Amino acid sequence: MAERWNITGMGEHIIIPVSMIDSSDGDDSDGTSVGTVFISRRSSGGGRRRSWTGWNAGGRDGKIKPQTRHVKKRKTITALKPKDWKKVSVKYREKFDRLSEVWENSDGNPELITINDNGNERDILTSPNAVESPRVVNYCFYDDTSSPDFGYLILNLYEQNLKEFIKEEGEMITESRARKMIRQVLEGLKALHAREPRILHRDLKPTNILVDVNGDLVLSDFGIGRFFPEQGATTYCTNGERGSKGWIAYECIDWDSLYSDEMRDPSDRPIQLKWKEKSDIQVAGMIAFYILTKGKHPFGAQIHQLINLHDGNPVGLRELSDPVVKDLLSQMLARELDERPYVEQALKHPYFLSSEDQMKFLEAVGNEPEIKSFTGDPNCAVSGELDNRDLSKPRSSLLPNDWKAVIDPDDLNTFCAGGHTPVSSFDGSRYTHCLRFIRNVRQHWGDKRPPPPLKAMGTATSLDEYFLQLFPTLPLVLHQVIRKHYDWKTCPSLKEFFPVINRRAGFDAD
Repeated sequence: MAERWNITGMGEHIIIPVSMIDSSDGDDSDGTSVGTVFISRRSSGGGRRRSWTGWNAGGRDGKIKPQTRHVKKRKTITALKPKDWKKVSVKYREKFDRLSEVWENSDGNPELITINDNGNERDILTSPNAVESPRVVNYCFYDDTSSPDFGYLILNLYEQNLKEFIKEEGEMITESRARKMIRQVLEGLKALHAREPRILHRDLKPTNILVDVNGDLVLSDFGIGRFFPEQGATTYCTNGERGSKGWIAYECIDWDSLYSDEMRDPSDRPIQLKWKEKSDIQVAGMIAFYILTKGKHPFGAQIHQLINLHDGNPVGLRELSDPVVKDLLSQMLARELDERPYVEQALKHPYFLSSEDQMKFLEAVGNEPEIKSFTGDPNCAVSGELDNRDLSKPRSSLLPNDWKAVIDPDDLNTFCAGGHTPVSSFDGSRYTHCLRFIRNVRQHWGDKRPPPPLKAMGTATSLDEYFLQLFPTLPLVLHQVIRKHYDWKTCPSLKEFFPVINRRAGFDAD
């Protein structure tokens, strides 16, 4: 039978003086656990201090030990089964059914209690960055007065962490589901990085990413997270390593001590390790690979990870067959900071763009004056690379040599019928012509009522899907070419696809 106990609340929030919470099924090698406590509705009380009644389900669940000074006179209540079950958790439904009532917050969500020894995590979770993002764990209340040794965070209840999810359901993760999960991790980082006061997570890893009952991901565990020291700062310095083994960015590891056979002299100047937004990005790349491969690490087996990280050798990328996501992760996992994207830039990579947005990108490039010129601009590096003018710098092998040969001849004639440019005017070896052709079709296809049928439509349900079936890597190759040229990335028509991030330099130390 469930144990009944009373605890005291302040205002509309709950203060839980807990000496131990542990509802995990066994030892957690990562040092993390999910403590779950279910609280009933207010049963009595007046003024500011109110009494709440809760149940500890007992058995293998955690033991709840309220401190005597907070316990009020117990009130016997007959346990009743809930009449209706609200889908807030599948994993913990059995526990819900053992309770007479489950306490819910103002949003109707059950809550989770975790232990923290300082208010840093509270400060981060109450910042606008976290509060306004659905991709950051939802914080409800923090109690730092009930115990001299611990503070208590009250958070929403989540089903499991990413490590558990991959272990239990990894084989069922589809390509589109993996893309959504990776996007959600980056959206969580965007909430932290892209607005003031900006925040570094510094401890991203599978056990610190939680999965809710709908399968959506949120970032959690900000115990070593830090605000940047001032607005516009780009660096946070620390005198020692922080984070979890296997999930630390290259620049945040003390390589000198790892490769030295000498003991550090206490009188030596402390090491300075520099954390940046892109430190979180490299670890997010590790997590993205972990999701895609159902639990593998991009830098290989644990015994080789440090060496491969040091050498900038993400050996696992060879396992990925999709060149688009492989390109994204090769940037995120790069050893050099300047080669990694900011989170806003990563989210604009072709991997995350819808079919419509990919085609808008191709059309926008096709509208540029250097692409309009059928003779080719000899001074334009972008058109030169697309048209393979410099044989010492061959065009990407991801594109077919003759783009016209890829399109069904009847469809090609249909596209050009009634237009100003005949089929013969387009050169199949020049991708500036391909972009101009796609631009013309996309802008004028709707002029034909009804649009004529296409012979090779296949499974495509739209014109955008039709072209992306024929040229699935064209947006990627175009992105690779343009991102090397600052003048193209910053032109007004393309700024939507290439966010320019400008942070002011600054630093501080722990």
